[in-house]
Amino acid sequence: MKRAMSDDKLKISWEDLSSESVEKKLKEQQAVASTQEHYQQTNIAVPQRKRRFDFLLSAVVYLSLFGALGGLIGWGLGEILRYRPDAQKQAIELIAQYEQVVKSLQKVQATPEEIQRDTRAIRRAGESNPYFRIYIDPSLSDEEKEEKTALLYRSDLQRDFIAGLIFFGVCGTAISVMLATADSLIERNFQGAIIHGSIASVIGACGGLVVAWAVHWVQNEFLPSETNLSLLTRLFSNTLSWGLMGLFLAATPGIILRNTKRLFIGMTGGMVGGLIGGLLYAPVQDVIGNEMISRLIAVVLIGLLAGLACGIIENVVKTGWLKVESGLIAGKQFVLYRNPTFIGSHPMSHIYLFNDPSVGRRHACIHIVPGGYELEDLPLGSRTLINGKPATRARLKVGDRIRVGQTEFIFQERKPAH
Repeated sequence: MKRAMSDDKLKISWEDLSSESVEKKLKEQQAVASTQEHYQQTNIAVPQRKRRFDFLLSAVVYLSLFGALGGLIGWGLGEILRYRPDAQKQAIELIAQYEQVVKSLQKVQATPEEIQRDTRAIRRAGESNPYFRIYIDPSLSDEEKEEKTALLYRSDLQRDFIAGLIFFGVCGTAISVMLATADSLIERNFQGAIIHGSIASVIGACGGLVVAWAVHWVQNEFLPSETNLSLLTRLFSNTLSWGLMGLFLAATPGIILRNTKRLFIGMTGGMVGGLIGGLLYAPVQDVIGNEMISRLIAVVLIGLLAGLACGIIENVVKTGWLKVESGLIAGKQFVLYRNPTFIGSHPMSHIYLFNDPSVGRRHACIHIVPGGYELEDLPLGSRTLINGKPATRARLKVGDRIRVGQTEFIFQERKPAH
């Protein structure tokens, strides 16, 4: 049996291996294998993900959330920086207690020494209060007390203005930074978020200071100087303040992109949100009663409305965009502002695709051309596909499916070219 099996073995001589027919057959098999490999590479299975929370990647939603978060952060930092005891309110309470004790002692005809002794605890509690110290200073006449109190009050007004300036600037800066970094953080582009956030912090801080001074000038020139302003006056003041501040809240992306359309969207959206939020600021204070809580609600509302307005305006004015259909950021939408718009794995790409080894640093770009858009494949990474076919440069049509690495986009255009 072993011999039979041995006799059945296929024997190939060196001459057979060197023959042209065998060499031709091997080349055909290599060509088939190469074709299959290329087909498999261009048809990589795109990982599908659950789409339950894809609505969070809508610009209207995530810009609103980031704006509200910026308002919350700004309010917290602003309250910490502006906090100081209300010396006037504390003095009123101390003076009321002091006068009550003195009147009670005078009814029983207490001596000055007894009055001094029985009011010692109140005087000790008011040692750090400048208003109370002036009130109980026996060396001052009533006129001198009024004069010193008026000077102290004006000094406190200046401190309150500086505290408000800081609060205003911090809140505006925090909202500005969160709105500027929203897109980068959604795309997990942390390098871009740092750059955008740094620029936004400067713009927000400068904007806050400029607007605060402008509002202060308007209030001094045109508004009454009473302590208790009417609701209408406060509505005007707050609406003016936050409306102007809103111009700076979401301007950063347009400045970085050097794109007037994106700048218009940010400034308009921020201003609309600021105007509405400022209009609601005073009524919220009146309803809530607590100044700190009312400031919290008002500032968070302003951030939310600014982000919401930016998202709505962007959706209204956009003309061409890519929607991520599959991949790690499925549901995200990229509006085509820049010409060209670069797609790649480099953090400074306009459309950043992370964690995909098949995507080059500058993988492809989209050109805005007369009447529409064109996609160009760049010589980095795997081939760029349009509707499953490799493309070098091609005109895009509404509904075209674009594959870059493991990410698939759908091209949309509001006014498709005919």
